[in-house]
Amino acid sequence: MTIDSEQKISIRNALRDSRREGLIKFVEEFITLLAQEGYSLQDLLEALAGWGYRQQLPFDEVIKHLEDAVAILHHAKN
Repeated sequence: MTIDSEQKISIRNALRDSRREGLIKFVEEFITLLAQEGYSLQDLLEALAGWGYRQQLPFDEVIKHLEDAVAILHHAKN
């Protein structure tokens, strides 16, 4: 049995969605723990920015991903 290209795309999309949902749940629990310890979302974002700087991530790409995420959230709310 051979998997055609449409089935492969469907499988890849399902895996990507599953991975994203797992990460969302992890981050939700992590942020809850941070909040219980007195950390804010700003603290988390500053830590991520510091990590990104040390990793030499291209900040224009990071900002684009954040903007894309905001657009998706706005679209989902409406």
